[in-house]
Amino acid sequence: MCLLLFFLVPTVTVSPVSGAETFNGSCIAAERGTLLSFKAGVTSDPSRLLKSWRGEDCCKWYGASCSSRTGHVVKLDLRNDFFVEDFDGLHDDQAVHWLRGQISSSLLSLCHLKHLDLSGNILGGNMSIPEFIGSLKSLTYLDLSNMNFSGRVPPQLGNLTKLAYLDINNDILDAYAFSSDVSWLASLHSLEYLDMSYVNLSVAVGWVHAVNKLPNLRGLYLINCGLNSSIPSLGHHNLTVLEELRLSHNPFNSPTAPNWYWDVTSLKVLDIEKCELSGPFPDELGNLTMFEALDMGWNSIEGMIPATLKNLCRLQAVYLAENNIGGDVTDLIERLPNCSWNSLQELILFETNITGTLKSVPNLTALSTLFLMKNHLSGSVPVEIGTLNYLAELHIGNNNFSGVISETHFSGLANLKSIDFSQTYLEVKVDSDWEPPFNLDRAFLSSCHLGPQIPNWLQWQKSISYLVMSDAGLIGKIPDWFWTTFSNAWLLDLSYNQISGELPLSLEFMSVEELFLQSNHLIGSIPQLPRSIKLLDISENSLSGHLPSNLGAPYLHVVVLFSNCITGIIPYSICQSPHLRILDLSNNLLTGGLPGCGKEELKQNNPSSSNSSRINSANSSSLGIRALLLRNNSLSGGFPLLLKQFQNLVFLDLSQNRFSRKLPTWISESMQRLLMLQLRSNNLSGHIPIEITCIFSLRILDLANNSFSGVMPRSLENLKALTTTVVALDTIDNPFQELYEYTSTASGQSNNDSLSLVIKGQVLEYGKNAIYLKSIDLSCNRLAGQIPEELGSLLGLINLNLSSNFLSGNIPYKIGNLQLLESLDLSNNLLFGEIPQGLSDLTSLSCLNLSYNNLSGRIPSGHQLDTLKTDDPTSMYIGNPGLCGHPLPKACPGDNPAQEDPARWHEDDSTQMDFHLGLTVGFLAGLWIIFCGLFFKKTWRYAYFSLCDKLYDKVHVFFVVTWKQWFRKPGTN
Repeated sequence: MCLLLFFLVPTVTVSPVSGAETFNGSCIAAERGTLLSFKAGVTSDPSRLLKSWRGEDCCKWYGASCSSRTGHVVKLDLRNDFFVEDFDGLHDDQAVHWLRGQISSSLLSLCHLKHLDLSGNILGGNMSIPEFIGSLKSLTYLDLSNMNFSGRVPPQLGNLTKLAYLDINNDILDAYAFSSDVSWLASLHSLEYLDMSYVNLSVAVGWVHAVNKLPNLRGLYLINCGLNSSIPSLGHHNLTVLEELRLSHNPFNSPTAPNWYWDVTSLKVLDIEKCELSGPFPDELGNLTMFEALDMGWNSIEGMIPATLKNLCRLQAVYLAENNIGGDVTDLIERLPNCSWNSLQELILFETNITGTLKSVPNLTALSTLFLMKNHLSGSVPVEIGTLNYLAELHIGNNNFSGVISETHFSGLANLKSIDFSQTYLEVKVDSDWEPPFNLDRAFLSSCHLGPQIPNWLQWQKSISYLVMSDAGLIGKIPDWFWTTFSNAWLLDLSYNQISGELPLSLEFMSVEELFLQSNHLIGSIPQLPRSIKLLDISENSLSGHLPSNLGAPYLHVVVLFSNCITGIIPYSICQSPHLRILDLSNNLLTGGLPGCGKEELKQNNPSSSNSSRINSANSSSLGIRALLLRNNSLSGGFPLLLKQFQNLVFLDLSQNRFSRKLPTWISESMQRLLMLQLRSNNLSGHIPIEITCIFSLRILDLANNSFSGVMPRSLENLKALTTTVVALDTIDNPFQELYEYTSTASGQSNNDSLSLVIKGQVLEYGKNAIYLKSIDLSCNRLAGQIPEELGSLLGLINLNLSSNFLSGNIPYKIGNLQLLESLDLSNNLLFGEIPQGLSDLTSLSCLNLSYNNLSGRIPSGHQLDTLKTDDPTSMYIGNPGLCGHPLPKACPGDNPAQEDPARWHEDDSTQMDFHLGLTVGFLAGLWIIFCGLFFKKTWRYAYFSLCDKLYDKVHVFFVVTWKQWFRKPGTN
C-alpha cells in the first residue's frame, strides 16, 4: 500500500530496495519529497519555521524526527507554541507565528508516521478535517487543535485504532466544527487522551456510551460542546482508569445527581462548571476518594456541601464559585476533610452567599489561593491569616469586613502575589517605614481606607501589574516615586479620591496600558502619554493647557477627559491613532474645529515620510472611532469634514458648541451605523436634509436650539430603529459596554462619561443606557409647515419635542399610535384644530405640553390625561384661547352639570347610592349588636336601665328647676 501511495506523489521517487536496506544515516528520499510537498501547501510562514527544510537529511529539519533504526519519518511536530486568541477572534497582528495554507494529502506517504502535531496553525482553511487523516493508521498521537477547522468531523478518524492521544479541540470563535455521530470513538480502544472541546456535539446521541467503550481513557475533555443531556448511571462502566473529566460549559440543565460520573471512583479531576446544574450537592462526592480537584462553580446548586467528604484526603483544589451555598463560613470550612488540610492549595468560594465571621483560620498549611469575594462575611480578618506561608492570592473583597489590617496579618506571607480588599470597610494601617515581606503582582484596594496619603509601603512593590486604589480616601499629591516604582505596571487606578497637585510633564517612560485618575482635584497640564497606553481617563479634574501632542498613541483605544479646563485645539495626532474607539472631550474650553485627516494633510504634517502606500493605509481609509463626545466646548466652523471618515461612528455629540452652516447630505452615507446624533445648541442652519432619515439605526436625534428652517422631513418611517418597540441589543454596537464592564470589575466603580440627554426639560445622565432611549428633539428652531403624518409610524418613540418652532396645521391623529411615548412637547407653535382624542390612550405619557398654540375645541379627558401634572394641569394647555373643558376654567358651549359628562354624573350618583346603602346597613348592624347584648347579658341590662333612670332623674330635676327660674312670679323667691 505504501508503495502505491509513493506513486501518487509526483515529487517522490521509489527505490526498489527497502528503506531498511538503504538507510545510511539520513532520511529516505521518498519521504523527503513528501515533506517538501507538504511545505508547498504552506502559503505563509512568517516566523520562517520551515527555512531549515532544505538539504538531503530531512531528519534534521525543524519539526521532523526519524527512527534511529529504520530512518523513516515517525514524528512531525510543527505546533505553534505562540498561539494567541482574544475575545474578538483571530487577528493577524497577533498571529506572527502561524503557518497558513492547507494540509497536503502527500502526508499519506508517511506510512510510518506515529506522531503528528500541527496545532495552533491556520492550516484548516475554514474547511473540515481532511478525511485522508484517517488513513495514517500508524498514528498514536494526533493533535489538530485550534487550526480553524469547520464542518463535520470525519468519522474516518475511527480507523486510527492505534491512537493513544487525540486532540481536535476547536477553541476558535469563528470556526464551527461539529459531529452528529460519535460512535466511531468506540473503535479507538487504545485511546488514553481525548479532547473534542468546542466541537458541536449537541445532536450526538449516546456520546456517554461511546466514551464508555474506551477502557484505557485517562483524560476526557468535552468543554463547551453543546451537550444537553447526560445519563444517571451506566450500570456497568469501563472507565476504570479515567482520572480527568472536563465537561464544563455544557447546558445539561439537570440535577447534580444522579449522574454517571459519580460512579467513576478513579477520578482525580472533575470540571462541571457552568453546566446549568441544580439541586443540592450529591452525597456521592464522598465516594470519590481519589479526588484532587473539584470544579462545580457557576451553577445553581443550593445548600451546604455534604458532610461525607472526610475521606477525600488528596483534595488540592475546590472551586464552588457562584452557587447558592449559604450557611456559615465556619461550618463550610469544617466540612472540608481534615486529612486534606495539608494538601489543599486552592479554595474558591466567591459569590456563594455564605455568611458569618472568620473567627480563625484553620491550619491549611499548603493553601496558596483563597477567594471569598462577594459574600456576606463580616467582622475582622483574623491575624492567623499571616501564618499561611504559601498563600499567594488572598481575595476577600466585596464583603462586610471591618477593622484594621496590620503588619501582623502579612507577617508570614512572603509568597503573596495578589490581594483584593476592595469594597470592604477595612483599614490598612502599617508603620510608614514598614517594608512588606512580599512582592505583589496585583493589588485591588478600592473603597478601603488607605489614606490620607498614598501608602509608603507601596514603594517596595515594583513588580505590580494591577494597582487599584479608587475611592480609598487618598488626599494630597502623588509622590514622585509612584511613577517610577510602577513604570512597568499594566493598570493604575487612583480615581474617585481627593488627590491634588500636578502630573509629571511626561509619562512616556512608563509601560502602563490603562490609567484611571478621574474625579480628583488634579491641576496642571496633561502629560505626554506612554506609547503603550490603551485607556486613559482623567475626567472631572481641573486640568488645563493644551492636549498632548502624542494623543494619537499607536494602541490608544479610549480617551476620556471631560469636565476639565483644557484649551487649544484638538490635535492632528488623533488621525494617527488607528485603534481609537472612544474620544470624550466634553465640558472643556476647546476651540477651532476638528482636524482634517486626509492624505494631503498627512503629507504636510509628515514631510519626511516618503512611503505613499504607508500614508494611504494609515489615513485614507475610515477611522475607527465609535463614540465622539465634544459637548460644551467652543468649537466652531462648519460640520466637520473629518466625520466623513468615521464610518464606524455610533455616538456623536457636538452639542453646545459654535458649529455653523448647513448639515451635509453625506451624513447618512458616511455614518450608517450612527445610533445617536446630538447637535443641539449650535448655529446650524438651512433645511434638515432628508438623507438624515436614511440612517436606519438612528435612535436619538437631537437638533434642538439651532436655526434650522423649512419643513420636517416626511420620510420619518425610514428610521427603522424608531419604528419598532423591540430592543434588539444583540444588534447594537455599544462602544461603552466593554468599558463599563471592565472598569467596574477592575476598580469596583462604574466608569462615568458625559453622555447626557435633555428629556422632559431636564438634563439627564444616561451613559451606556442611552441605547434604550428613542428620542427626537427638533425644538427651538424655525421649522414650518405641518407635522408629518408619518410620525405616527415611529412606534418605539419615547420622547418627542417639537416646541418653539413655526409648525402649523393639526396635530396628527396617528400620534395616538405611539404607545411608548413618555414625553410630548408641541408648545409654542402655530398648531390649530382639535386635540386628537387618541392622546388619552397614551398610557406611558408622563409629560405633556401643548401650550401657546391656536388649538380649539374640547380637551380630551380620561385615562392618562387626567393624571398629568396634577399640581397645575392648566399649564399644559395655557395660551390656546379656543380650548375649553376640564382642566381649564372655561366651559364648553352647551355644557351643564347633567350634560357635561353623563358618565361622570352617573358615576357620582352610583357613589352616593353606595354611601347611603352602607350607612344604613352599618346603623342597623350597630343597633342589632346593642340589642343582642342587652337581651343576653343580664348585668348589661341592669346597668343600662339603671343608667337610663339616673339620666331621667337628672333631666327631670334640671327641667323643673329651669322652668321655675324662667316662669316664677315677680317678687317671689
